[in-house]
Amino acid sequence: MKALIVEDELLARLGMRSLIDWESLGITLLEDASDGAEALKKMEKEQPDLILLDLNIPEINGLELLQMIRQRNLPCKVIVVSCYEDFDTVKKAMKLGAADYIRKFGLSKEELLSSLKNVMEMPAEVPSYLQQSAVQSSMKMRKKLQQIPEEFLSGYVLSFYMLWKYSEEITDMKIVETVACQYYQKLGRTLMSAFYEGKLLILLKEETTLEEVEKLRKLIFQFVTNRCYISITPYHFKEQDDQFFIHVANAIEVYGFYECGPKTVFMEKPLEINKTFPFDVGSYMEQLEHGIAKISETDIKNTLQKLFDEISGNPYLSVNLVKKLMIEILSRFSKKAGLLGGAIEEIEVQESYKHYQKIVNMTSFQGLQNWWMDFIPKFTGQFFTRQKKSESDIIQSALNYIEENLDKPIQLSDAARLIGVSEPYLSSFFKSSMNENFIPYVNRQKMKRAKELLADGKLVYQVSDILGYENTTYFSKVFKRVEGMTPEQYRKNLYERNGGGNE
Repeated sequence: MKALIVEDELLARLGMRSLIDWESLGITLLEDASDGAEALKKMEKEQPDLILLDLNIPEINGLELLQMIRQRNLPCKVIVVSCYEDFDTVKKAMKLGAADYIRKFGLSKEELLSSLKNVMEMPAEVPSYLQQSAVQSSMKMRKKLQQIPEEFLSGYVLSFYMLWKYSEEITDMKIVETVACQYYQKLGRTLMSAFYEGKLLILLKEETTLEEVEKLRKLIFQFVTNRCYISITPYHFKEQDDQFFIHVANAIEVYGFYECGPKTVFMEKPLEINKTFPFDVGSYMEQLEHGIAKISETDIKNTLQKLFDEISGNPYLSVNLVKKLMIEILSRFSKKAGLLGGAIEEIEVQESYKHYQKIVNMTSFQGLQNWWMDFIPKFTGQFFTRQKKSESDIIQSALNYIEENLDKPIQLSDAARLIGVSEPYLSSFFKSSMNENFIPYVNRQKMKRAKELLADGKLVYQVSDILGYENTTYFSKVFKRVEGMTPEQYRKNLYERNGGGNE
Protein backbone atom coordinates (compact mmCIF):
# COMPACT_ATOMS: atom_id res chain seq x y z
CA MET A 1 0.00 0.00 0.00
CA LYS A 2 1.30 3.46 -0.95
CA ALA A 3 0.55 6.48 1.24
CA LEU A 4 0.94 10.21 0.63
CA ILE A 5 1.21 12.84 3.38
CA VAL A 6 -0.22 16.22 2.32
CA GLU A 7 0.83 18.86 4.86
CA ASP A 8 2.36 22.33 4.49
CA GLU A 9 4.21 22.30 7.83
CA LEU A 10 7.59 20.56 7.62
CA LEU A 11 7.69 19.61 11.31
CA ALA A 12 4.22 18.08 11.10
CA ARG A 13 5.28 16.01 8.07
CA LEU A 14 8.42 14.81 9.81
CA GLY A 15 6.43 14.08 12.95
CA MET A 16 3.95 11.84 11.12
CA ARG A 17 6.75 10.05 9.30
CA SER A 18 8.62 9.26 12.52
CA LEU A 19 5.62 8.54 14.76
CA ILE A 20 5.17 4.92 13.66
CA ASP A 21 6.94 2.16 11.73
CA TRP A 22 5.11 2.46 8.40
CA GLU A 23 6.95 -0.42 6.75
CA SER A 24 5.80 -2.88 9.42
CA LEU A 25 2.22 -2.04 8.39
CA GLY A 26 2.99 -2.76 4.77
CA ILE A 27 2.80 0.95 3.89
CA THR A 28 5.31 2.69 1.63
CA LEU A 29 5.43 6.45 2.15
CA LEU A 30 5.70 8.46 -1.04
CA GLU A 31 7.48 11.81 -1.20
CA ASP A 32 5.35 14.32 0.74
CA ALA A 33 3.29 17.11 -0.81
CA SER A 34 3.32 20.56 0.81
CA ASP A 35 0.26 22.01 -0.95
CA GLY A 36 -2.89 20.90 -2.74
CA ALA A 37 -1.64 21.47 -6.27
CA GLU A 38 1.48 19.41 -5.65
CA ALA A 39 -0.65 16.71 -4.02
CA LEU A 40 -2.93 16.47 -7.04
CA LYS A 41 0.04 15.94 -9.37
CA LYS A 42 1.52 13.26 -7.12
CA MET A 43 -1.85 11.53 -6.78
CA GLU A 44 -2.32 11.29 -10.54
CA LYS A 45 1.27 10.14 -11.08
CA GLU A 46 1.85 7.83 -8.10
CA GLN A 47 -1.77 6.72 -7.47
CA PRO A 48 -1.49 6.35 -3.68
CA ASP A 49 -3.90 4.00 -1.90
CA LEU A 50 -4.04 6.23 1.18
CA ILE A 51 -3.75 9.99 1.76
CA LEU A 52 -3.18 11.76 5.08
CA LEU A 53 -4.57 15.20 4.34
CA ASP A 54 -4.34 18.48 6.23
CA LEU A 55 -7.34 20.67 5.41
CA ASN A 56 -5.53 23.98 5.84
CA ILE A 57 -3.06 23.79 2.95
CA PRO A 58 -2.19 26.42 0.29
CA GLU A 59 -2.97 26.49 -3.45
CA ILE A 60 -5.84 23.98 -3.26
CA ASN A 61 -7.27 23.53 0.23
CA GLY A 62 -8.15 20.17 1.73
CA LEU A 63 -11.90 20.35 1.10
CA GLU A 64 -11.32 21.32 -2.53
CA LEU A 65 -8.87 18.46 -2.91
CA LEU A 66 -11.41 16.01 -1.48
CA GLN A 67 -13.94 17.30 -4.01
CA MET A 68 -11.46 16.74 -6.87
CA ILE A 69 -10.68 13.23 -5.65
CA ARG A 70 -14.40 12.45 -5.82
CA GLN A 71 -14.93 14.10 -9.21
CA ARG A 72 -12.00 12.25 -10.76
CA ASN A 73 -12.94 8.95 -9.09
CA LEU A 74 -9.40 8.51 -7.77
CA PRO A 75 -9.27 5.14 -5.96
CA CYS A 76 -7.78 6.24 -2.64
CA LYS A 77 -8.87 6.50 0.98
CA VAL A 78 -8.36 9.76 2.84
CA ILE A 79 -7.64 10.39 6.52
CA VAL A 80 -8.07 14.05 7.38
CA VAL A 81 -5.40 15.27 9.82
CA SER A 82 -6.15 18.83 10.87
CA CYS A 83 -6.39 21.38 13.67
CA TYR A 84 -9.95 22.24 12.64
CA GLU A 85 -12.46 21.89 15.47
CA ASP A 86 -15.36 23.47 13.59
CA PHE A 87 -18.25 21.03 13.22
CA ASP A 88 -19.22 22.18 9.74
CA THR A 89 -15.69 21.73 8.40
CA VAL A 90 -15.37 18.26 9.90
CA LYS A 91 -18.78 17.26 8.57
CA LYS A 92 -17.99 18.59 5.08
CA ALA A 93 -14.76 16.59 4.99
CA MET A 94 -16.50 13.38 6.03
CA LYS A 95 -19.32 13.91 3.54
CA LEU A 96 -16.85 14.57 0.74
CA GLY A 97 -15.54 11.07 1.26
CA ALA A 98 -12.90 11.27 4.03
CA ALA A 99 -12.68 7.84 5.63
CA ASP A 100 -11.58 9.17 9.01
CA TYR A 101 -10.65 12.35 10.87
CA ILE A 102 -7.92 12.79 13.47
CA ARG A 103 -6.76 16.01 15.07
CA LYS A 104 -3.20 17.11 14.38
CA PHE A 105 -2.61 18.60 17.83
CA GLY A 106 -1.43 15.97 20.29
CA LEU A 107 -1.64 13.15 17.73
CA SER A 108 -0.48 9.98 19.44
CA LYS A 109 1.08 6.84 18.02
CA GLU A 110 -1.89 4.80 19.25
CA GLU A 111 -4.47 7.09 17.61
CA LEU A 112 -2.67 7.10 14.26
CA LEU A 113 -2.27 3.31 14.30
CA SER A 114 -5.94 2.85 15.20
CA SER A 115 -7.07 5.13 12.38
CA LEU A 116 -4.81 3.45 9.84
CA LYS A 117 -6.00 0.00 10.90
CA ASN A 118 -9.66 0.98 10.61
CA VAL A 119 -9.23 2.63 7.22
CA MET A 120 -7.13 -0.21 5.80
CA GLU A 121 -9.86 -2.66 6.78
CA MET A 122 -12.62 -0.62 5.12
CA PRO A 123 -14.23 -1.93 1.92
CA ALA A 124 -12.78 -0.47 -1.25
CA GLU A 125 -15.97 1.43 -2.04
CA VAL A 126 -18.71 3.10 -0.02
CA PRO A 127 -22.26 3.09 -1.37
CA SER A 128 -22.77 6.16 -3.52
CA TYR A 129 -25.91 7.22 -1.68
CA LEU A 130 -23.77 7.77 1.41
CA GLN A 131 -21.01 9.62 -0.44
CA GLN A 132 -23.11 12.61 -1.38
CA SER A 133 -22.37 15.92 0.28
CA ALA A 134 -25.36 17.79 1.70
CA VAL A 135 -25.52 20.03 -1.37
CA GLN A 136 -25.04 17.14 -3.80
CA SER A 137 -27.62 15.03 -1.99
CA SER A 138 -30.14 17.88 -1.99
CA MET A 139 -29.60 18.61 -5.69
CA LYS A 140 -29.80 14.94 -6.62
CA MET A 141 -33.04 14.50 -4.68
CA ARG A 142 -34.53 17.69 -6.12
CA LYS A 143 -33.62 16.62 -9.65
CA LYS A 144 -35.12 13.18 -9.11
CA LEU A 145 -38.33 14.60 -7.67
CA GLN A 146 -38.62 17.18 -10.44
CA GLN A 147 -38.78 14.25 -12.84
CA ILE A 148 -41.34 12.47 -10.68
CA PRO A 149 -43.73 10.26 -12.66
CA GLU A 150 -47.23 11.62 -12.92
CA GLU A 151 -48.60 8.76 -10.82
CA PHE A 152 -46.55 10.04 -7.84
CA LEU A 153 -47.67 13.68 -8.00
CA SER A 154 -49.69 13.02 -4.86
CA GLY A 155 -49.58 10.28 -2.27
CA TYR A 156 -47.77 9.47 0.95
CA VAL A 157 -44.09 9.76 1.79
CA LEU A 158 -42.47 7.49 4.38
CA SER A 159 -39.30 8.81 5.98
CA PHE A 160 -36.94 6.44 7.83
CA TYR A 161 -34.42 7.30 10.56
CA MET A 162 -32.21 4.73 12.28
CA LEU A 163 -30.51 5.00 15.67
CA TRP A 164 -27.15 3.46 14.80
CA LYS A 165 -24.89 2.20 17.57
CA TYR A 166 -21.81 2.47 15.37
CA SER A 167 -21.23 4.87 12.50
CA GLU A 168 -20.21 2.10 10.10
CA GLU A 169 -23.68 0.55 10.43
CA ILE A 170 -25.11 3.36 8.32
CA THR A 171 -24.40 1.25 5.25
CA ASP A 172 -27.24 -1.01 6.47
CA MET A 173 -29.73 1.66 5.33
CA LYS A 174 -29.59 -0.04 1.93
CA ILE A 175 -30.98 -3.15 3.62
CA VAL A 176 -33.80 -1.05 5.07
CA GLU A 177 -34.64 0.19 1.58
CA THR A 178 -34.70 -3.35 0.19
CA VAL A 179 -36.93 -4.67 2.98
CA ALA A 180 -39.35 -1.72 2.70
CA CYS A 181 -39.62 -1.93 -1.09
CA GLN A 182 -40.23 -5.68 -1.05
CA TYR A 183 -42.82 -5.28 1.72
CA TYR A 184 -44.93 -2.79 -0.23
CA GLN A 185 -44.45 -4.54 -3.55
CA LYS A 186 -45.92 -7.69 -2.01
CA LEU A 187 -48.89 -5.57 -0.93
CA GLY A 188 -49.29 -4.54 -4.56
CA ARG A 189 -48.29 -0.91 -3.95
CA THR A 190 -46.52 1.38 -6.39
CA LEU A 191 -43.49 3.13 -4.93
CA MET A 192 -40.21 4.94 -5.56
CA SER A 193 -37.32 5.61 -3.16
CA ALA A 194 -34.65 8.26 -2.61
CA PHE A 195 -31.89 8.97 -0.08
CA TYR A 196 -31.04 12.24 1.60
CA GLU A 197 -28.02 12.48 3.93
CA GLY A 198 -28.35 8.88 5.05
CA LYS A 199 -32.13 9.05 5.51
CA LEU A 200 -34.47 7.00 3.34
CA LEU A 201 -37.63 8.36 1.71
CA ILE A 202 -40.23 6.13 0.06
CA LEU A 203 -43.04 7.66 -2.00
CA LEU A 204 -46.26 5.65 -2.17
CA LYS A 205 -48.96 6.27 -4.73
CA GLU A 206 -51.59 4.64 -2.54
CA GLU A 207 -52.53 5.37 1.05
CA THR A 208 -50.83 3.45 3.85
CA THR A 209 -51.74 3.14 7.51
CA LEU A 210 -49.89 3.28 10.83
CA GLU A 211 -50.69 -0.41 11.27
CA GLU A 212 -49.01 -1.30 7.97
CA VAL A 213 -45.99 0.84 8.77
CA GLU A 214 -45.65 -0.66 12.25
CA LYS A 215 -45.60 -4.15 10.71
CA LEU A 216 -42.90 -2.93 8.33
CA ARG A 217 -40.86 -1.53 11.21
CA LYS A 218 -40.97 -4.87 13.02
CA LEU A 219 -39.97 -6.64 9.81
CA ILE A 220 -36.98 -4.30 9.39
CA PHE A 221 -35.90 -5.12 12.95
CA GLN A 222 -35.47 -8.77 11.93
CA PHE A 223 -32.75 -7.68 9.50
CA VAL A 224 -31.30 -4.57 11.17
CA THR A 225 -31.54 -4.67 14.96
CA ASN A 226 -31.45 -0.94 15.59
CA ARG A 227 -34.29 1.33 16.58
CA CYS A 228 -36.08 2.63 13.52
CA TYR A 229 -38.38 5.66 13.36
CA ILE A 230 -40.78 6.02 10.45
CA SER A 231 -43.06 8.94 9.64
CA ILE A 232 -46.03 9.03 7.25
CA THR A 233 -46.77 12.37 5.59
CA PRO A 234 -49.37 13.02 2.86
CA TYR A 235 -48.32 15.27 0.00
CA HIS A 236 -49.56 16.93 -3.17
CA PHE A 237 -46.48 17.67 -5.23
CA LYS A 238 -47.85 20.72 -7.04
CA GLU A 239 -48.71 22.33 -3.70
CA GLN A 240 -45.30 21.68 -2.07
CA ASP A 241 -42.12 23.76 -2.37
CA ASP A 242 -39.01 22.10 -3.78
CA GLN A 243 -37.64 21.67 -0.26
CA PHE A 244 -40.66 19.73 1.00
CA PHE A 245 -39.14 16.26 0.94
CA ILE A 246 -35.94 17.56 2.54
CA HIS A 247 -38.10 19.01 5.33
CA VAL A 248 -39.74 15.61 5.71
CA ALA A 249 -36.34 13.89 6.00
CA ASN A 250 -35.10 16.45 8.53
CA ALA A 251 -38.32 16.14 10.52
CA ILE A 252 -37.97 12.40 11.12
CA GLU A 253 -34.29 12.96 12.01
CA VAL A 254 -35.27 15.40 14.77
CA TYR A 255 -38.16 13.19 15.90
CA GLY A 256 -35.93 10.11 16.11
CA PHE A 257 -32.88 11.90 17.53
CA TYR A 258 -34.88 13.09 20.55
CA GLU A 259 -36.97 9.88 20.61
CA CYS A 260 -40.08 12.02 20.88
CA GLY A 261 -42.73 9.31 20.87
CA PRO A 262 -43.96 6.17 19.08
CA LYS A 263 -41.58 4.73 16.52
CA THR A 264 -44.19 5.07 13.80
CA VAL A 265 -45.87 8.46 13.57
CA PHE A 266 -48.31 10.24 11.27
CA MET A 267 -47.23 13.81 10.45
CA GLU A 268 -49.82 15.89 8.66
CA LYS A 269 -46.92 18.17 7.74
CA PRO A 270 -43.18 18.22 8.59
CA LEU A 271 -42.25 19.36 12.08
CA GLU A 272 -41.16 22.96 12.55
CA ILE A 273 -37.48 22.64 13.43
CA ASN A 274 -35.92 25.30 15.67
CA LYS A 275 -32.61 26.48 14.22
CA THR A 276 -31.65 28.75 17.14
CA PHE A 277 -31.52 28.12 20.88
CA PRO A 278 -34.47 29.68 22.76
CA PHE A 279 -32.30 30.05 25.88
CA ASP A 280 -29.02 31.67 26.88
CA VAL A 281 -26.28 29.25 25.80
CA GLY A 282 -23.59 31.73 26.88
CA SER A 283 -24.36 31.35 30.58
CA TYR A 284 -23.95 27.57 30.35
CA MET A 285 -20.66 27.98 28.51
CA GLU A 286 -19.38 30.29 31.25
CA GLN A 287 -20.29 27.77 33.93
CA LEU A 288 -18.63 24.99 31.96
CA GLU A 289 -15.48 27.07 31.50
CA HIS A 290 -15.35 27.54 35.26
CA GLY A 291 -15.76 23.82 35.92
CA ILE A 292 -13.23 22.85 33.27
CA ALA A 293 -10.71 25.37 34.62
CA LYS A 294 -10.92 23.67 38.04
CA ILE A 295 -11.24 20.20 36.49
CA SER A 296 -14.22 19.65 38.77
CA GLU A 297 -16.16 16.55 37.73
CA THR A 298 -19.14 17.56 39.87
CA ASP A 299 -19.40 21.11 38.50
CA ILE A 300 -19.00 19.99 34.89
CA LYS A 301 -21.58 17.22 35.19
CA ASN A 302 -24.09 19.46 36.95
CA THR A 303 -23.80 22.19 34.31
CA LEU A 304 -24.03 19.77 31.40
CA GLN A 305 -27.05 18.06 32.93
CA LYS A 306 -28.82 21.41 33.26
CA LEU A 307 -27.98 22.14 29.62
CA PHE A 308 -29.30 18.73 28.55
CA ASP A 309 -32.52 19.33 30.50
CA GLU A 310 -32.89 22.71 28.78
CA ILE A 311 -32.46 21.12 25.36
CA SER A 312 -34.92 18.35 26.21
CA GLY A 313 -37.44 20.96 27.35
CA ASN A 314 -37.32 22.66 23.95
CA PRO A 315 -38.31 19.94 21.46
CA TYR A 316 -37.40 19.91 17.81
CA LEU A 317 -34.11 21.78 18.09
CA SER A 318 -32.03 21.26 14.96
CA VAL A 319 -29.79 18.20 15.32
CA ASN A 320 -26.93 20.04 13.60
CA LEU A 321 -27.40 22.99 15.97
CA VAL A 322 -27.04 20.74 19.02
CA LYS A 323 -24.05 18.89 17.58
CA LYS A 324 -22.31 22.18 16.79
CA LEU A 325 -22.73 23.17 20.42
CA MET A 326 -21.37 19.82 21.60
CA ILE A 327 -18.35 20.22 19.31
CA GLU A 328 -17.77 23.70 20.74
CA ILE A 329 -17.96 22.34 24.29
CA LEU A 330 -15.55 19.53 23.44
CA SER A 331 -13.11 22.10 22.04
CA ARG A 332 -13.03 23.74 25.51
CA PHE A 333 -11.95 20.44 27.03
CA SER A 334 -9.38 20.09 24.25
CA LYS A 335 -8.01 23.55 24.99
CA LYS A 336 -7.66 22.75 28.70
CA ALA A 337 -5.90 19.48 27.94
CA GLY A 338 -3.52 21.36 25.66
CA LEU A 339 -2.69 23.87 28.40
CA LEU A 340 -1.69 20.92 30.57
CA GLY A 341 0.48 19.53 27.80
CA GLY A 342 -1.92 16.78 26.82
CA ALA A 343 -4.75 16.02 24.43
CA ILE A 344 -8.25 14.65 24.83
CA GLU A 345 -7.29 11.89 22.39
CA GLU A 346 -5.31 10.35 25.25
CA ILE A 347 -8.66 9.24 26.69
CA GLU A 348 -10.56 6.19 25.47
CA VAL A 349 -14.34 6.61 25.70
CA GLN A 350 -16.74 3.90 24.57
CA GLU A 351 -13.92 2.03 22.83
CA SER A 352 -12.82 5.06 20.82
CA TYR A 353 -10.30 7.89 20.99
CA LYS A 354 -12.02 9.80 18.17
CA HIS A 355 -14.30 12.06 20.17
CA TYR A 356 -15.12 14.63 17.50
CA GLN A 357 -16.14 11.92 15.06
CA LYS A 358 -18.20 10.26 17.77
CA ILE A 359 -20.26 13.40 18.30
CA VAL A 360 -20.69 13.99 14.57
CA ASN A 361 -22.01 10.45 14.09
CA MET A 362 -24.36 10.36 17.10
CA THR A 363 -27.91 9.44 16.12
CA SER A 364 -29.69 9.94 19.45
CA PHE A 365 -29.72 12.66 22.08
CA GLN A 366 -29.72 10.07 24.86
CA GLY A 367 -26.66 8.43 23.35
CA LEU A 368 -24.99 11.84 23.26
CA GLN A 369 -25.74 12.40 26.95
CA ASN A 370 -24.46 8.94 27.86
CA TRP A 371 -21.24 9.60 25.97
CA TRP A 372 -20.62 12.85 27.87
CA MET A 373 -21.24 11.16 31.21
CA ASP A 374 -18.59 8.59 30.27
CA PHE A 375 -16.18 11.22 28.95
CA ILE A 376 -16.23 13.62 31.92
CA PRO A 377 -14.87 11.31 34.68
CA LYS A 378 -12.21 10.01 32.31
CA PHE A 379 -11.17 13.55 31.44
CA THR A 380 -10.98 14.68 35.06
CA GLY A 381 -9.17 11.49 36.05
CA GLN A 382 -6.61 11.97 33.30
CA PHE A 383 -5.88 15.65 33.91
CA PHE A 384 -6.66 16.34 37.59
CA THR A 385 -3.19 15.25 38.75
CA ARG A 386 -1.51 17.46 36.18
CA GLN A 387 -3.65 20.38 37.28
CA LYS A 388 -2.72 19.93 40.94
CA LYS A 389 0.99 19.50 40.42
CA SER A 390 2.52 22.87 41.21
CA GLU A 391 4.95 24.34 38.74
CA SER A 392 7.77 24.34 41.26
CA ASP A 393 7.15 20.67 42.00
CA ILE A 394 7.40 19.83 38.33
CA ILE A 395 10.71 21.64 37.85
CA GLN A 396 12.18 20.30 41.08
CA SER A 397 11.16 16.77 40.14
CA ALA A 398 12.79 17.19 36.73
CA LEU A 399 16.03 18.53 38.24
CA ASN A 400 16.11 15.73 40.81
CA TYR A 401 15.56 13.15 38.10
CA ILE A 402 18.46 14.54 36.07
CA GLU A 403 20.79 14.71 39.08
CA GLU A 404 19.98 11.16 40.16
CA ASN A 405 20.42 9.69 36.69
CA LEU A 406 23.58 11.32 35.38
CA ASP A 407 25.10 7.85 35.04
CA LYS A 408 22.36 6.75 32.63
CA PRO A 409 20.94 7.88 29.28
CA ILE A 410 18.39 10.57 30.15
CA GLN A 411 15.31 11.04 27.97
CA LEU A 412 12.65 13.74 28.20
CA SER A 413 9.95 11.08 27.75
CA ASP A 414 11.20 9.12 30.78
CA ALA A 415 11.27 12.24 32.95
CA ALA A 416 7.75 13.23 31.87
CA ARG A 417 6.40 9.77 32.59
CA LEU A 418 8.00 9.71 36.05
CA ILE A 419 6.70 13.17 36.95
CA GLY A 420 3.22 12.47 35.55
CA VAL A 421 2.95 15.09 32.82
CA SER A 422 3.05 14.88 29.05
CA GLU A 423 6.32 15.17 27.13
CA PRO A 424 5.31 18.35 25.22
CA TYR A 425 4.17 20.02 28.45
CA LEU A 426 7.41 19.23 30.32
CA SER A 427 9.49 20.38 27.35
CA SER A 428 7.66 23.70 27.08
CA PHE A 429 7.48 24.34 30.81
CA PHE A 430 11.13 23.43 31.41
CA LYS A 431 12.22 25.87 28.69
CA SER A 432 10.10 28.72 30.08
CA SER A 433 11.27 28.11 33.66
CA MET A 434 14.96 27.42 33.08
CA ASN A 435 15.56 29.51 29.93
CA GLU A 436 17.11 26.39 28.47
CA ASN A 437 15.83 23.30 26.72
CA PHE A 438 15.79 19.99 28.58
CA ILE A 439 18.51 18.11 26.65
CA PRO A 440 21.06 20.98 26.56
CA TYR A 441 20.60 21.32 30.32
CA VAL A 442 21.15 17.57 30.77
CA ASN A 443 24.30 17.74 28.63
CA ARG A 444 25.60 20.66 30.66
CA GLN A 445 25.11 18.77 33.93
CA LYS A 446 26.73 15.66 32.51
CA MET A 447 29.76 17.61 31.30
CA LYS A 448 30.05 19.26 34.70
CA ARG A 449 30.25 15.79 36.22
CA ALA A 450 32.63 14.67 33.45
CA LYS A 451 35.08 17.45 34.34
CA GLU A 452 35.02 16.36 37.98
CA LEU A 453 35.79 12.78 36.98
CA LEU A 454 38.59 13.85 34.64
CA ALA A 455 40.05 15.96 37.44
CA ASP A 456 40.01 12.85 39.63
CA GLY A 457 42.26 11.11 37.12
CA LYS A 458 39.69 9.08 35.21
CA LEU A 459 40.47 8.30 31.60
CA VAL A 460 38.17 9.54 28.84
CA TYR A 461 36.67 6.12 28.05
CA GLN A 462 36.05 5.54 31.78
CA VAL A 463 34.18 8.84 32.11
CA SER A 464 32.14 8.00 29.03
CA ASP A 465 31.10 4.67 30.58
CA ILE A 466 30.33 6.19 33.98
CA LEU A 467 28.01 8.78 32.42
CA GLY A 468 26.09 6.18 30.44
CA TYR A 469 27.25 7.01 26.91
CA GLU A 470 27.19 4.21 24.35
CA ASN A 471 30.58 5.12 22.93
CA THR A 472 33.49 7.44 23.61
CA THR A 473 33.22 9.18 20.24
CA TYR A 474 29.73 10.52 20.94
CA PHE A 475 30.71 11.52 24.48
CA SER A 476 33.68 13.48 23.09
CA LYS A 477 31.43 15.30 20.58
CA VAL A 478 29.01 16.36 23.32
CA PHE A 479 31.89 17.43 25.56
CA LYS A 480 33.43 19.58 22.83
CA ARG A 481 30.06 21.14 21.96
CA VAL A 482 29.46 22.14 25.58
CA GLU A 483 33.00 22.97 26.72
CA GLY A 484 34.62 24.12 23.46
CA MET A 485 37.39 21.52 23.65
CA THR A 486 37.76 17.75 23.60
CA PRO A 487 37.98 15.81 26.89
CA GLU A 488 41.58 14.92 25.99
CA GLN A 489 42.45 18.62 25.66
CA TYR A 490 40.68 19.38 28.92
CA ARG A 491 42.61 16.58 30.68
CA LYS A 492 45.88 17.83 29.19
CA ASN A 493 45.16 21.39 30.37
CA LEU A 494 44.48 20.09 33.87
CA TYR A 495 47.73 18.18 33.83
CA GLU A 496 49.69 21.24 32.73
CA ARG A 497 48.00 23.54 35.27
CA ASN A 498 48.88 21.10 38.03
CA GLY A 499 52.52 21.18 37.04
CA GLY A 500 52.55 17.81 35.38
CA GLY A 501 54.86 19.06 32.69
CA ASN A 502 57.72 19.65 35.22
CA GLU A 503 57.80 16.13 36.58
